[in-house]
Amino acid sequence: MSPEEAIAAFTAALFSMMNPIGNVGIFAGMTKDTPIDEAKQTAWMCALAIAITLLIVAWCGPYLMLFLGVTVDTLRVAGGIVVLIIGLHMLFNKSEHKQTTEETKDATERQSIAVVPMAIPIVAGPGTMATVLIAVQHYETLFSKVIISAVSVSLAALCGLLFSFAGPIAHRLGESGMGVVTRVMGLVLAAIAMGMLTEGLKALLPGLA
Repeated sequence: MSPEEAIAAFTAALFSMMNPIGNVGIFAGMTKDTPIDEAKQTAWMCALAIAITLLIVAWCGPYLMLFLGVTVDTLRVAGGIVVLIIGLHMLFNKSEHKQTTEETKDATERQSIAVVPMAIPIVAGPGTMATVLIAVQHYETLFSKVIISAVSVSLAALCGLLFSFAGPIAHRLGESGMGVVTRVMGLVLAAIAMGMLTEGLKALLPGLA
């Protein structure tokens, strides 16, 4: 795989995992009683939290994996399973992968939902973190980390932009429109997850190759 193809594949995987378009409806629902200016401020705070989270994962995650003795291949398998489960939930438009009922109730009682639960775990959840971790474990050069960081920050900014206009976007797409987007992203994620699983299992169990 060429560097350009690798960047494109990572961008597609991360975009699908973050699902900024599908999550617009969630953000709109959580900020429906919030003044427009305050909702936009919350959107950009959420984007900042997403960017910081993914940058920490990209630059500190590999050292944590080394400390814990986790290899890139075992991470691929585990990450592939997590991503596959999330992709299947999205494919059937279920919300179990986003947050529990208790987390949703807690979110309604918070003054700001920018960091919890919007940034974590809805956008930058375990699957998103696993996608970034696998990428930085596979492409270990400094330049690769910079590219991964740039893609992560760009997609976080895209989330902030879309969330800033969450009300109009959600109204225009409607529940069915955002459901279609979520299902498409789920199908893409399921396909990506199978690739992650296959690569990891081939390395761990050479006989399968």
